[in-house]
Amino acid sequence: MTRRPPANADEDTLILRRLRADRPPGKRRTALRSPSTWLGLAMLAILLGGVAAWVLHGLGPPSVQPIVAVAPAAQQPAPAQQQAPPQQQALLPPQPPAPRITDARLAEIDGLRHSGAAVYRLVENPRILLVDFPTLAEQGRAMNRLAALIEKNGMPHDRVLSEPEMTLAVPNPDTYYLAHDYAATSLARFFSLAAAEAQPLNRQESDLLALLVGAGVIERAGAGYVATTPEMAVVTLVQAGTSGVPAGELVDASLRDTMLRHEVSHGEFFTNPAYRAHCERFWRERMSEAERALFRSFLAGNGYDPANETLMINEMQAYLMHTPDPRAFSAALLHVTPEKLADLRRRFMNPQPPTPLLGGKAPSGG
Repeated sequence: MTRRPPANADEDTLILRRLRADRPPGKRRTALRSPSTWLGLAMLAILLGGVAAWVLHGLGPPSVQPIVAVAPAAQQPAPAQQQAPPQQQALLPPQPPAPRITDARLAEIDGLRHSGAAVYRLVENPRILLVDFPTLAEQGRAMNRLAALIEKNGMPHDRVLSEPEMTLAVPNPDTYYLAHDYAATSLARFFSLAAAEAQPLNRQESDLLALLVGAGVIERAGAGYVATTPEMAVVTLVQAGTSGVPAGELVDASLRDTMLRHEVSHGEFFTNPAYRAHCERFWRERMSEAERALFRSFLAGNGYDPANETLMINEMQAYLMHTPDPRAFSAALLHVTPEKLADLRRRFMNPQPPTPLLGGKAPSGG
């Protein structure tokens, strides 16, 4: 702040000289005495007035300066909130909305009915996310290309099929699978390949991607996606009574219950290391080669890739122990006697499998 200087002392001196020159010589002493006294008082008053003005000027408002408008600090956008340039915004994928996920037990999910898709987090194993589609058509649009890439026999497993290719390869997409199950690493691989190949996603696949990212199943990494840690699993099924299946394959309440338990067992295999180790030991050490061949033949007949050993183990445990509906699995379908099937199940249960789905302990994570 600029302060105003005190009055100039030379100016006061000029005033005194002018007063002396105007007086007659004979009265100089008297005239000088009285005026000088008053003049001294005047000088003192002027000096005091100057000092007071200087002090008051320093306390008063500053002189007017040009105004530069600056937004208050609270209104300045944080760097993370500033928008990217338009050319960069076009390259950024949309931020998915937070998904609505309901915590529910297996027995509760089985009886729940709704008109649209619903998403549940399994209470028995919170690392399993279940998407319940309203129809087979909606499920197929979201999941079929995933199935072709990850596990379907006779399909390329190194690239994502285009939708026209899928239309040619799958005459009835609604029944390509009645239900689905995937580990987060497989889901991340599908969406990463689709992005790398500039393969457009349909609406249901885009909704699925938004759900997976929003729920923390997968996350963006570079130009693609990776599974989060600890790894999660996603399984799907459809509402009972849905249309679009061939005669004799209607998804009724009994088949829906079987599909639910079958798919959740896959989620358990993906996310419960102790249960997965139990299944692998049973397949490799407690089953004979002939028994493994029976399952490979049965699974290949259902469209699974028999060259994928982990897939064979996973499907074996799901069909053997978690598929009670005889329309989906039975001794006759496996081409064994009922006694042989009962023996396989008895051996699987000894020792006790470490999963709450079969009366064992809940997974401890890891």
